[in-house]
Amino acid sequence: MAARLATPTGRAQYRQRSALVEPGFAQIFQRFGRHLNYRGRQAVDAEIKLLGTVHNINKLINHTPKKHP
Repeated sequence: MAARLATPTGRAQYRQRSALVEPGFAQIFQRFGRHLNYRGRQAVDAEIKLLGTVHNINKLINHTPKKHP
């Protein structure tokens, strides 16, 4: 992984992560907290996927389309 990130392409992709991925994690942590209710890799994976799904469904429900002039 370190070798991949050392390339110019790898650095550019990692820079995009902060704009694309991190805000989603921040919003999920803000709403649901940082603590998980389950233990074990499969249970935690399922819980995080469920939180992400709930987050995305909420965004779809609350979405208001832009009005074009």
